[in-house]
Amino acid sequence: MKYLVKIALGLFVYMAAVASCKDDDDSGITGFSIDKEDITMGADGGKDRVNVLSGGEWVASASEPWVNISPANGSGVTECTVSIDSTLINGMRKAEIRFIPRGQAPCVMTVHQTGYGKMIYIEKPDVEIKASDNYDKRYFDVTVTTNVAFKMNTKYDVEPQKKWLTLPKDPTVDLDRGSRPRTTKIRVEWMMNPDFDIRTAQIHFTPQNADDKLEQPAVVTVTQKASPRIEDNRSGDSLALLTIRERLEVGNNWNPGENMRYWDNVVLWEEDDKDLPKGENVVGRVRSVTFNMINTKESIPQEVHYLTYLESLTFFGNTNTATKSITLEADVCSNLKYLKSLTVSAYGLIALSDDFVRLGERLEKLDLSSNNFNSVPAVITKENFPKLKSLNLIGNRRSVLSDLREAKDSSKYPDGIGLFFNTKDDNTLRRLFLWDNLEELRLSYNFIEGTLPDFKIGEEGVTGYSRADVDAFGGDTIQYLVNEGANIPKILPKMKQLSVNLNFFTGNLPDWMLYHPHLIDWDPEILIYNQMEKGLNSEGKMVRFDNEPSTFDAYFKAFPKFKEKYELKE
Repeated sequence: MKYLVKIALGLFVYMAAVASCKDDDDSGITGFSIDKEDITMGADGGKDRVNVLSGGEWVASASEPWVNISPANGSGVTECTVSIDSTLINGMRKAEIRFIPRGQAPCVMTVHQTGYGKMIYIEKPDVEIKASDNYDKRYFDVTVTTNVAFKMNTKYDVEPQKKWLTLPKDPTVDLDRGSRPRTTKIRVEWMMNPDFDIRTAQIHFTPQNADDKLEQPAVVTVTQKASPRIEDNRSGDSLALLTIRERLEVGNNWNPGENMRYWDNVVLWEEDDKDLPKGENVVGRVRSVTFNMINTKESIPQEVHYLTYLESLTFFGNTNTATKSITLEADVCSNLKYLKSLTVSAYGLIALSDDFVRLGERLEKLDLSSNNFNSVPAVITKENFPKLKSLNLIGNRRSVLSDLREAKDSSKYPDGIGLFFNTKDDNTLRRLFLWDNLEELRLSYNFIEGTLPDFKIGEEGVTGYSRADVDAFGGDTIQYLVNEGANIPKILPKMKQLSVNLNFFTGNLPDWMLYHPHLIDWDPEILIYNQMEKGLNSEGKMVRFDNEPSTFDAYFKAFPKFKEKYELKE
C-alpha cells in the first residue's frame, strides 16, 4: 500500500513539473510572428493552416466574407485554420487576414484565390443510337457542366435531305452561382435512319458570348446504326412491312415466320390478276396493304417506297388524331409507279409536301378524311392529278363547333378548328366543282360556309350539255338539259357520289345541282340539303338552303323517265 502511494505522489510531482515547464515556454515567447504570409487556393476553395507565435494576446479578422479564420484570437503558440469558400467568378480574387497583437505592430497574411476558367464539359462525348425505335424513346440526354451560357449547332458528316437530330431551341442552364460551374441535362431528339449505312454527326457547344474562350472545345459525336438492307424482292417487301409496322407502332399482328399471304390486310399479286404489272417476279409481291391502329407523330415512314409494286395503300386511325399536326412528306411518292389508291385517314395531317404532286400521273383515288387540314391542300388540283376520280375530305375537324362566330378565337383554337373557309372569299370549292373527271367528291362534316358556287355557260371554260351528252346518257333521258331555255351549266358531269352535308352553307342551291343527271344518286336529302343542325355561320345566321325542294316533282317534270327509275326513292 505504501508503495502505491509513493507512485501516485511521484506522478503528481512529474505532471506539475511539466505544466510548469510549458508555462515557462509560453511566457518565454517575445514579439509576434506567423509562419506564412501568403495562401493561394483553387476555385473550389478549401482549408489551410497557419501557426501564430505571440508573447501576448492577439486577435485576427478577414477583409472579405469568403475567408474565415479559427480561432480568431489567442496567445502563445496557436494553430489556426483558414477556411476559404468556393469562388463565383472567373478571375483571381484577393483578401487579407490581419493579426493584431496587443501592444505590437499588426501582421498581414494575403489570401489569393484563382477563379474558374470558361468551361463547357461534356460527360459522355460519344453517343451511339439505334437505327429505329418507338417515337417516345427516340432521344438521348447530354449531361453538361458549364459556367457560361451556350448555344448548340449540328454538323453532319454528310448533309442529309432532312436533318435527323433535333436540338432544343433555347438550351438554358441556371447559372445562379456566378462562374461556379453548374450541371444540366440537354435532351436531343433523333429520327430513324432509313439508309443502309451508318451515319454520324457532331453537336458543337459554343459560348453565346464570342469573347468567352473555352479551355477546350465541347463536342458530342453521334453515331447512328444502319437500317437492315431492304432488297427489291418478296423478302424485301416483307422486311419493309415489318419495319413500317415497328416505326408506326401498328397493331397489325403479323408473324414474320409466316408467308405474307397469311398476314391480315395484305394482298399479294397473283398469276391470274388482270392488271398484273409487267416485270420479273411480280407474283407474290405486295399489291395492297392497310395499316390500322397507328401511334405516331410523324409522316409515313420512308420504307414505303420499297414496296415497288404497291397498288393500294391505306393508313387509318392514329391515336389522339385531333392533337396531331403532321405533314405528309414525299416519302410515299418515291418509286410507287403503280400506286392508284392512297388513303391516309384519321392520321392527324395538316399539310401535304409539294413533292406530293409526283403521284399525280397515276393516282385515281385519294382519301384524306378525318384529318386536321385547315384548308384544302393547294397541290390537289385537276392539273396535278389528271387521273384522279375520287377525292374524300370528309370530317376534317379538330373541334366540335356549331357556332362559327367562335372559330376565330385563337386563344381557344390555336391550331384552328379544321377545314374552314367561306366561299365568298375562297375559290377552293369553285375549283373543285370545275374538276370534270371526278366521279366522287366527299366534303361532308367540315366548316365550309357561304353559298354553293354557281356558274355561267361561256365563263371559266364552262359549257352547257350537248346532244352527245344526251346520247351518252341513254338517249332522251336527259333531253331537258339541251332544250331551248334550259341553260343548265355542265358541272361535275361524271359525278356519281357528291356530299356537302353537315357544313354551314346558306343561300340557294344552284340549278346545275338541282337538275344534275345524278342528283338522286347523291341522296340529296341526306348528303346535300342537310346542313349542320342548329348551326350558325360567322354572321350568326342559321344555316340552311333557302330553296331546298320538299319533293322531286320539279326534277321528275324535267326528267320524266327518271320517275320510274327512282320512284322508290321519292
